[in-house]
Amino acid sequence: MTMKHILTLAFACAASFSINAQEAIIVPAGQTEIVDSAYYKNQEVTSISLPASVEKIGLHAVDHCFKLAEFKVDADNPNFTVADGVIYSKDGSTLILCPPGKEGEFVVPSTVTIIAPYAFSSCKKITSIVLPDGFQEIPDGAFYKCWGLEKINLPEGLKRIGKNAFDGTIIQKMNMPTSMELIDDEAFINTSLVEVNLRVTTPFELGENVFGEIHVTRLNVPSAGLSKFKKHPKWGKFGRITPTHSYWTVKLP
Repeated sequence: MTMKHILTLAFACAASFSINAQEAIIVPAGQTEIVDSAYYKNQEVTSISLPASVEKIGLHAVDHCFKLAEFKVDADNPNFTVADGVIYSKDGSTLILCPPGKEGEFVVPSTVTIIAPYAFSSCKKITSIVLPDGFQEIPDGAFYKCWGLEKINLPEGLKRIGKNAFDGTIIQKMNMPTSMELIDDEAFINTSLVEVNLRVTTPFELGENVFGEIHVTRLNVPSAGLSKFKKHPKWGKFGRITPTHSYWTVKLP
């Protein structure tokens, strides 16, 4: 066999190995961290396996990895576990990271009390989210660039919605629970939101540019609080503020 043939064969083998490695990534044993944006826009990866040594997963590690359908975690990892391809804290109380290849409705387990920031970032195939009762906070960027997200329940007990939490979703109507205390900066910017329904008569705190182009969004509030919301420096910027008994109001849970 000539040197040319040997080099050609070696290149072919290397190319084949590279493709397979991209499809199913196995993080080496001993590696302790998945850095920020580690696999950003890897268009071929379908699964990622984490060893027992991994202690930290950075932000946007798998953003735009749209074929990534599952994570695998070594059973001996003391920090993380996996269920249905999604990474959770070892005790199951925190949802750490959802693979962007997930599709359809996603039901957050009842054991989960915390969602990590940007946990669902770029999960464009998820269409609805079901949060457990008593859930208190939706963190910064939780559903950032979930371009297919149409529905989510906001359970009673929810107090805070973080910055850019729903940035880029296609949710059209939001029913806010009476427990809300804060919606932070740009939480609903770049959305398809056309209607926000409240059941409280006193305005709660809003960050900056929370709803983006709110002149096209309708705000429904109880009649007793109508004047307070209209006079509020931020809530009052809604283009249309109407009482919740109007025919525009959707049925609240």
